[in-house]
Amino acid sequence: MSDSSQQLSFDELVKQGHLEFDHNNFHQAADYFEMAYSQKQELDLNRILVGTLYEDQQYSLANVYLEDFIDDYLNSKELFKLALNILLKNQNFIYAREMVNFADPRWYDEAFEQVERDEALSRSQMAATQKTLAQSFYHLSDGGFAKQRSRFESSFKLPLHEWWSGAKFLLLDPYISPLIRSSLIETAQKLRIDEKVDFYWIDKKIYQVTPSDLKELLLMDSYVCLKKRLDQQLGADDPVASEMLTANLRMQTSLLYPKISTGIFETENWIDEMINQYNGATGISKMSDKQRAIFDQLDTLINQIVKSEHDEEKRASHN
Repeated sequence: MSDSSQQLSFDELVKQGHLEFDHNNFHQAADYFEMAYSQKQELDLNRILVGTLYEDQQYSLANVYLEDFIDDYLNSKELFKLALNILLKNQNFIYAREMVNFADPRWYDEAFEQVERDEALSRSQMAATQKTLAQSFYHLSDGGFAKQRSRFESSFKLPLHEWWSGAKFLLLDPYISPLIRSSLIETAQKLRIDEKVDFYWIDKKIYQVTPSDLKELLLMDSYVCLKKRLDQQLGADDPVASEMLTANLRMQTSLLYPKISTGIFETENWIDEMINQYNGATGISKMSDKQRAIFDQLDTLINQIVKSEHDEEKRASHN
């Protein structure tokens, strides 16, 4: 890309991108669209950029931009097929299956068969890679949270059978971060897995759940009730506090998922204490000792996660 291209306006970059695309110069077109997208992240341009990167066989980069507006790719069959093709080109089988489940039911059978074919192909043509991924996933607890999170994300490149076989084993591993265990259950819920499975919870006891019977976290009655109470208490006067405390509530309930109401049984006191803590007010909690113990336990877990992520960032910056 020439230096003069850097001086082009948004509209000029888009126009030049279309000219290159019309001449099947997909690589050059993608460069122009990417420069335009860096100026303005809008849906229509995202679709053009992702489609051009796909034509140029830049599947990994296409996947990165796809994530910006992935829900919008469910609105038409053409865009859904593009998104599914990109996910499968990147062997993102678990994300692909999630997308199929959330798409228009009329597209399900064809898309499901496509995912199954690509998984089978991956097993036969990339057996060594799949074995390495599976071993890494099954030994997920070998490391701190940042390493566990990385291995969890990499596991989405496993076919469903191999992923679920590992996930069932990991749900009973007490050395895995509670956030990773709950994320495994959340993923299984999105995949609509209709199988009863045991899982280890933060009280160090074993429970059973059928993922397909669950709601996603943000739709669970217990979360909705907590969020409503938080909004009522904060009002609209402090958007910064609202954003920070909502993020904190999401983290707390993620750690407890799917047993949110078992962990937070004093809804009003819980939200009041979150706000008190944010404002630096101490000594006025109305929580019972039992509820306070869980509140403090989650506080400790969140601090450990934040520290692990921070330490990982420092290590990465030094390498």
